[in-house]
Amino acid sequence: MLDIGTAKVVCLIGQKDPVMGIRMLGCGTACSSGVKAGAVVDLEAAEMGIRKAVEKAERAAGVSVHGVSVNVGLRSLDSRHLRVQTEFASGAIADRDLKRVIGTSLSELSQPDYAILHALPLDWEVDGESGIRDPRGMYGQKLGVDMHFVTAGIGPLRNLAHCIERCHLALRSVTASPYAAAQSVLTEDERDLGVTLIDMGAGLTTVSVFRDNTLIHVDAIGVGGRNVTSDIARGLNTPMEAAERIKLFYGSALHGARDEYEQIPCPPIGAMDELQHAPRARLTTIIRARTEETLELIRDRLADAKLDAYSGRQIVLTGGAAQLSGLREVTELVFNKRVRIGTPHGVFGLTDAMDAPDYAVAAGLLRHAFQQEGEAISGPPDLSGRRYQRSRYQGNALSRSVQWLRENF
Repeated sequence: MLDIGTAKVVCLIGQKDPVMGIRMLGCGTACSSGVKAGAVVDLEAAEMGIRKAVEKAERAAGVSVHGVSVNVGLRSLDSRHLRVQTEFASGAIADRDLKRVIGTSLSELSQPDYAILHALPLDWEVDGESGIRDPRGMYGQKLGVDMHFVTAGIGPLRNLAHCIERCHLALRSVTASPYAAAQSVLTEDERDLGVTLIDMGAGLTTVSVFRDNTLIHVDAIGVGGRNVTSDIARGLNTPMEAAERIKLFYGSALHGARDEYEQIPCPPIGAMDELQHAPRARLTTIIRARTEETLELIRDRLADAKLDAYSGRQIVLTGGAAQLSGLREVTELVFNKRVRIGTPHGVFGLTDAMDAPDYAVAAGLLRHAFQQEGEAISGPPDLSGRRYQRSRYQGNALSRSVQWLRENF
């Protein structure tokens, strides 16, 4: 499993154990470069980070890796819902009927500039009766389904696939980052009752909404922890490397009683300049402004999608930027909901260092690889833009009639 982020690349190798469940065999991490907001912008730099992470994981696990499952976190991540209905001749609904309805929805949604990452049936309908989880074996004449598609731009996906091929690795599957993170940090009760997962990475913040144990919405904005670091560097007039250390050691989204009196050392940008100091209150103000703006943007986008009330009263924060002190309390104020920090679970063998929010996507990829349930498509996405672009019945009248007979009898 390969988690390619803006700040680091994580490779996990695991297997399904009959006793312990999913067990990690080896882990490798490397600094990520050439990736911006989830998109590859420098092939050589991104390839180097992937190679280093995979080589470390191979040495730790004692195996060779030939294919990988990767995450996709792009600003073009989007949710699309489509309801399709069709008639069938047989009285009892069979697998072929389900496949035909899903195939129709795939062909209707297909667009040349977007690839389908996930196709999830949310709700089946038989002769007007909705709320059916599995219609197979039921009797009726009309079958409908409400599909949720997670899509992403084909251009960045092609660059990602090409980068992995340059590492002599086969692309086995692709999982949207917010969906992968949810697999490792959310509980079954949260997914059932309604929950919003906010994954705050270095260059991208993604959102996933669950209800009735099903993913119903994803979204992404190109803002993350790296933007907070950039604001600190500009506000305190210090290099980016120093700003990152200041954020880690002194940063908080909440003001403290002694912030006005405590002075923070700020290394100068010029080599000959003297060491400067700034009150901690200024640092907190910079962090608070950026984090509040990011959270309010997410809140407004969920409200525009009419999901604020439907997503329940629980929010889970995860990702590397979620470790910022005071962020949980600020999130509670912005959303007026209960908030907790999500850490990965369900994978045996994770070290103490990996039991942290910044490993949520990597652990979720490992779990998702062994538990792909309820999805209508599998394998790598169609990057040609042509797999699902076909009419329901092709050819002349005779061939269309033969195809209809095959599907219904």
